[in-house]
Amino acid sequence: MTGHALEFVILTDTHFGPPGQPLYGLDPRARLDAAIDVINRDHPQLDFVMFAGDLTDLGETAAYENLAGALARLRAPHILMLGNHDRRGPFRSVFPDADDDGNGFVQALRVLPAASILTLDTLDEEGKTHVGTLCAKRLAFLEKALREAPADRPLLLFQHHHSGGVGIPSMDRYIMRNADEQWAVFERAGRRPDAMFHGHIHRPIFGLWRGIPYHVQRSLMHQVGFDRETAHQIAGTLEPPDYAFVRVAPEGLTIHQRSFLYDGPRFWLHDTTAVEGRFE
Repeated sequence: MTGHALEFVILTDTHFGPPGQPLYGLDPRARLDAAIDVINRDHPQLDFVMFAGDLTDLGETAAYENLAGALARLRAPHILMLGNHDRRGPFRSVFPDADDDGNGFVQALRVLPAASILTLDTLDEEGKTHVGTLCAKRLAFLEKALREAPADRPLLLFQHHHSGGVGIPSMDRYIMRNADEQWAVFERAGRRPDAMFHGHIHRPIFGLWRGIPYHVQRSLMHQVGFDRETAHQIAGTLEPPDYAFVRVAPEGLTIHQRSFLYDGPRFWLHDTTAVEGRFE
């Protein structure tokens, strides 16, 4: 591994609509504005901010324009990925310089000094479903990227959909439908990601998929309830959002979850009387 370090933030499932249009009583623009305020203030040296899909809720051009307006305030570079709620045509009309693999898919391999960053486009737009997919062209792109990624630094793979079940039946219905084919590409290329990062599930989850560590970032907006029984409908909550701050360094990879909307007391733990009387 190289001696460099990499620092980035993950935000996902922003579910933007046109300006002023709420979703489940929440304003996506206000949520992202609040996150950007904290990121600009507390992370001035970020390498990038990853937006891991479901940028919009219904894929309208006006929603992407609203997102573009919000992103104009973000000082760090950003990488935009697509999820099942996105639409490539309207997205590309607003973000013409976004990643393009040569076949119209929003995916790329970035080789950085501390790590290689591989983003995959798992949107099943033709099937009009919420499952994830990697068609033959996207699988070929994946294999080529795996072979090109340098072996002397970690390979971090980002895709909106999860490849292995997480035990939330309502969301495991909308998993990557051809994960076995994806795994076969890993095997054929002789390279597996060192870590995988997802959105989609609207819950904070960490685990292993066939030995590969993965992280699921919760949504900027509404969340999915911790319901391990119901499969036919999705339980929603308004649990608070956060973002992930990730540092990749020679000694390893660390992920911090930051509750950026918290505005309660802050105090030193050695002062056991610091918050006396606040909760009476």
